[in-house]
Amino acid sequence: MCCFLFGRKLAAKVRTLSRQVELLSQQTGELTERVESLESQVISGLPVIPELIHYFEVRTGQQVRVSTTFVTLEGVVLATADDGVQLREASGDLVLIPFSNITYVQ
Repeated sequence: MCCFLFGRKLAAKVRTLSRQVELLSQQTGELTERVESLESQVISGLPVIPELIHYFEVRTGQQVRVSTTFVTLEGVVLATADDGVQLREASGDLVLIPFSNITYVQ
């Protein structure tokens, strides 16, 4: 009887530890992805800026004004990438603006 109870407790403990290992493995995978993304950003010098990505994605097809370190541009948002946005100016010119150059958006 004692061995039976010990075996049940041991099995329960193994199940608990197995769940913890699965959770830790999942967290390790997520952290590995984040580290790889950060390494890529450091190597390329182009940081991913989720706020700007979201700002431009929801304004696709809409007119925006973007100030950069060099000039202020107005145009319709055509596409958004991890590192910049593409606008079509009123003249029809297509402009690619790296997020790293953006100082203000409206």
